[in-house]
Amino acid sequence: MKRFIIGPAYPLRGGISESNQSLHSSFLSIDKGSLIISYSLQYPNFLFPGKSQFMPGLQKDDCTVLPLINSINPISWYKTAAYILKQNPNYLIVRYWHPYFAL
Repeated sequence: MKRFIIGPAYPLRGGISESNQSLHSSFLSIDKGSLIISYSLQYPNFLFPGKSQFMPGLQKDDCTVLPLINSINPISWYKTAAYILKQNPNYLIVRYWHPYFAL
C-alpha cells in the first residue's frame, strides 16, 4: 500500500515536520508503505532573518523523504503533482498549517 504525506520533514524544523516524521515512521513500522513529499524550500529567506528553517545536527536516516516542493516556484508544484499522479498512491495525506501552503 502506498501512502504519501505532503508536508515538511527532515531537515526542516518545527512541530509539523516532527509530527509528519512520526506519522511516516508509524506507517513504516506497519508495512513500509509510506513516503513524505517535502519542501526543498519551505519559506523565502527573508522570512527567517537570523534563523534557519533547517534543524542543525540531525543525520538523515530515511531515504523515503523527497524534497520536491519549492514553495515559491510554481513549476515545482506541477512537477510534484505529475510525480504523485504517476506513482498512483492509495492515500494522499496533505498537511498544511498556513494558507500560504494551501496552493
